[in-house]
Amino acid sequence: MGSRFTIRAEDAAYARKIVRSALNGAPPDAVETAALLTSELVTNAMVFANANPELFLDTREGHVYVEVRDADGDPALHQCVEEWTPRGWGLDMINALATSWGNESRAECDAVWFDLRF
Repeated sequence: MGSRFTIRAEDAAYARKIVRSALNGAPPDAVETAALLTSELVTNAMVFANANPELFLDTREGHVYVEVRDADGDPALHQCVEEWTPRGWGLDMINALATSWGNESRAECDAVWFDLRF
C-alpha cells in the first residue's frame, strides 16, 4: 500500500525529501536515483501542466514505485508550450535509470510513473 502527498509548486525539494525518507536504509545510490527521478517528474508536472502535483509512492524491499499526477493542472497549458522553450533530457534520464516507466492519461488526471528495483 502506498502513500499520497500533494506537492506545492515551490517544493520539488520536498518530494525528494519524502522519497529519501521512505527509502531510509536502502542503498544510497538507489535512494539518490529515486530522488532525482522523482524531482524530474514533479518539475515536469509543475512546468508543463501548471499543477500542484500529487506524488504517489509505494516502497517494498528492493523496489520503489513513484507516480506523479497533475490533476489540478490547466489543460490549456498542455497545448501552449512555446517552441523556443528549452527542453531537458529528463525523460531520457528516467528511461536510462529506471527499471521501467510510463505515462497515462486518465479521466481525472495525467500520470507519469517509474519503477526502480535495487
